[in-house]
Amino acid sequence: MTTYSDYISILTMVLLAVLFLLTALLSHAYNAKEKTTHEIVATMTLDAVFIAIILIMTFVPYVGYIQVTPFVSFTLLHLPVLLGAAIGGWKKGAMLGLVFGLSSYMQALNGAAGFNALFAYPWVAIPPRFVFGLVAGIVFSLIGKVSHRRAIGLYLGLASAGLTCLHTVLVFLDLYAFYPEIIAGYFTSSNPVAVGTSLTFLLIILIGMAGEMVLAALIIPPLSLAVTKALPRLRKPRRLR
Repeated sequence: MTTYSDYISILTMVLLAVLFLLTALLSHAYNAKEKTTHEIVATMTLDAVFIAIILIMTFVPYVGYIQVTPFVSFTLLHLPVLLGAAIGGWKKGAMLGLVFGLSSYMQALNGAAGFNALFAYPWVAIPPRFVFGLVAGIVFSLIGKVSHRRAIGLYLGLASAGLTCLHTVLVFLDLYAFYPEIIAGYFTSSNPVAVGTSLTFLLIILIGMAGEMVLAALIIPPLSLAVTKALPRLRKPRRLR
């Protein structure tokens, strides 16, 4: 007899197939202007690596989502999106943001509880992450045009922290747009116990966001500069001797 969990597993597999197909189409469109076949393959391979990292972090417990309470978890999936956006600009940022949103939606379908269960709705899980990746790519592209190369690491760190904060803000703005009664209910109750619970919840979110910002500021600048420096060598075809 087919159970509810079986239907969820089937739906997850279908969504994964759609995800791979969609990202392959986006990657092909993004790489259409590349000059050589070798460059196209190298760029698509890099895209596949980022997508694989996001999926691994999503579905391996306590890698992409850190469960701090039975109902609330923090995410580290913004890190590969930021890194990809810093390397490839707004197109890659938007693509990886979309993958982030779709993967979080599929992860929430597999039995998320409490506040996390809200991400089982695609209009909650996907749009904020897509916009986050898009804006990250635009911001990093602007930083890449600055003339003060010695300070670019500082700019990247500050931007990574700010964009991480933006991700949290976008998620809660999306939640408030679709479920204002839930978000407002946390802070409009006259019950002292409910108010205390709401303030505790807010404090947990702020502490988690601060930790995510610090990690992004420390990790993204050195990694993005190193990968960007290595990319020309990766894209250059090797001649047979």
